[in-house]
Amino acid sequence: MSQAILTGSEREVLDLSAALWNAYLELPVEHPCDRQEFCTALHALQNMILARPGRRQLNAGPAGA
Repeated sequence: MSQAILTGSEREVLDLSAALWNAYLELPVEHPCDRQEFCTALHALQNMILARPGRRQLNAGPAGA
């Protein structure tokens, strides 16, 4: 049986980040760098969300302990 890596709440936050990107794309471009900078910042947020399962695993300690 497969275990979910992300919790339901983490998945919800990740989905919100995708919705945020889609909403941002609807805004008019005011500077040529804006979209790339927003994308880079959004990826940093997504990296923080996706790091949580690994941190949880490390905090759980060695398997069988």
